[in-house]
Amino acid sequence: LSKCGDPDKLLVSEDHDPEECPLHYMYGELFFPTVKVSMFTTFRFMMGDFTTHEGNSLCLAFSKGYGDMFHVVFCIVMIFVYFGLFNIITAIFVDSTISGLKHNDIKAKQARQYERRFVKDKL
Repeated sequence: LSKCGDPDKLLVSEDHDPEECPLHYMYGELFFPTVKVSMFTTFRFMMGDFTTHEGNSLCLAFSKGYGDMFHVVFCIVMIFVYFGLFNIITAIFVDSTISGLKHNDIKAKQARQYERRFVKDKL
């Protein structure tokens, strides 16, 4: 990045040499420099935000640079995230809701039994 500059500005520049400053490497350095930033970028990808600060597509830049290997890995990861991880999160919410409803049913049944016993004792 220090040698080539901002990759978003290079896209509109006419003196950009792709051999000297490949965009996919530059975007990699910009969006994946540390573990912390990489995790945030991955989170953005999981939420469906695949753009740079200027609105250019990161997927397109990585696709042009890395080719079919990027396509395969990206598709596998996105399928895992969308269908696997989000399904597990949804199952946890559904399970906790069902457990809460069962607990409420048990409490209501106990209250009815107590009320019947109370009325029976009063009569």
